Amino acid sequence: MELLRAAGVTLAVVGTGGEDGHAPARRTYEKAGFTGLPLVRYYARLDG
Repeated sequence: MELLRAAGVTLAVVGTGGEDGHAPARRTYEKAGFTGLPLVRYYARLDG
């Protein structure tokens, strides 16, 4: 984070899954100052 700030980066984005197994990663990101936001993604199979 310090290197990003020093480079002038104003927004950093990381992503993780919502499953229980990803909870440690989410806690780590939150401790680093990231804010979790709800996200909806839509997919459609086009080969069927």
